[in-house]
Amino acid sequence: MKTQGHGGKNHGSIHQILLLRGLTREARHWGDFPEELRRAYEAQGIDLRVNLVDLPGAGAHSEMISPTSIDAIADFVRDRFRDQLAQEMESGLPKATRRSLVTISLGGMIATSWVTRFPNDFNSVVLMNSSLRGLSKPTDRLRVDQWWRIPLILKERDPETRERRILEWISNRPDRRAEVLQEWVKIQLTRPVSPANLAIQLAAAARYKPNKVPAVPALLLCGRGDRMVSFSCSESIAQAWGAKILHHPVAGHDLPLDAGGWAATMIAEWNSQNFATSASKSSSESVSP
Repeated sequence: MKTQGHGGKNHGSIHQILLLRGLTREARHWGDFPEELRRAYEAQGIDLRVNLVDLPGAGAHSEMISPTSIDAIADFVRDRFRDQLAQEMESGLPKATRRSLVTISLGGMIATSWVTRFPNDFNSVVLMNSSLRGLSKPTDRLRVDQWWRIPLILKERDPETRERRILEWISNRPDRRAEVLQEWVKIQLTRPVSPANLAIQLAAAARYKPNKVPAVPALLLCGRGDRMVSFSCSESIAQAWGAKILHHPVAGHDLPLDAGGWAATMIAEWNSQNFATSASKSSSESVSP
């Protein structure tokens, strides 16, 4: 079970965050971000529990074939999260008073599918550097000036060279590349994502078009330095949903890698303010077994 502990000052309130990564990434790609979230919540006087679930075809589920639609991928992840909640109950952990779904890139589409169909599962949702069909042009959802990188990555057989090319595309932190590259190569060698699953999820992302606006509060975070997905895509989602949006001036697509402390603080402060004077509906019973 991928559940990471909680700590803080206000033991009467436990916030729970489920983290979802994007295409070809898994829980280990979050790096230090879960700990940065815990520190940010502790600064708000809130205990935090962090859960991580891998997408089908990645991480712990790398040997399975991914479902072909975003809705079906969301259902898979929801079932895995329910399993984690059942284990938490069996182990005697107290139920969370509030739950948030925090996502990046493709994970934002999965989150949109999830919270629009099951609005009582979470009290809030956060999308980082994501995009949605119908709100942004395809050439912004995958920036046309960067398409030249795709064949170089897809045809590369050496894991280290391939991961370096990905890292150079999605991160604007050259000072961290040597450290991060070593870990990413290790992930790729131990639990690689198959080309078939890459193609399936790319097609699912291209087809997915939500027909509803989430009923839960939403926060959009984006990096102005994103060279994969234009930050205008996050702006379009925020405008369509009437949601708050915050921009980081230089961070790239992997916002938790480039500016994890900033992102964690923005999430913790927003959630704290969002629910400070409200006994917002509790999701504890909804996705519990």
